[in-house]
Amino acid sequence: MKRKSINPNILGFVFVSIIGTVNHFVFEWSNESVIAGIFTPINESSWEHLKLIFFPYLVFSIIQYSFFGKSKSLAFSKAIGVTVGMATILAIFYTYSGIVGKNIDTINILSFFIGVSVAFLVDSKMQKSSTFDDLYYNVIGISLFVLLIIMFILFTFAPPLIPLFKDPISDTYGI
Repeated sequence: MKRKSINPNILGFVFVSIIGTVNHFVFEWSNESVIAGIFTPINESSWEHLKLIFFPYLVFSIIQYSFFGKSKSLAFSKAIGVTVGMATILAIFYTYSGIVGKNIDTINILSFFIGVSVAFLVDSKMQKSSTFDDLYYNVIGISLFVLLIIMFILFTFAPPLIPLFKDPISDTYGI
């Protein structure tokens, strides 16, 4: 009898969805720990909410690399996948809120799950293609992850004073 293997993309979707959802509350639960604030949203800005997908996706990418095999294009496909997932979340948020003129929590939550789905779909399609199997692409992927980590850390403490980084509730930026 043939044994079915676990699909890492389905496992990843569940992992990122659960951890990302829980992470929404970690900064508050941690008594506003600066360390927690680096990895989880410190306010209600759109930028800070991208941490909900990015850091769990990064952790799952490391898990996938360690336990599910080493695709030749893993780092690149994961970096592009999470970037497209984050862009999807922002596109949904700014499109609907621009049309409706207000923030709707149900749509925000749904956009997170859609973004996670899109991230894993893009990632999966790219891994199946041999186009990105060169080491060069993985160096780009790792560089993109490092750049995004630096941006999340930097913008937690010193965000640009533009609407993407503004907490709509307190009208403040960063920690």
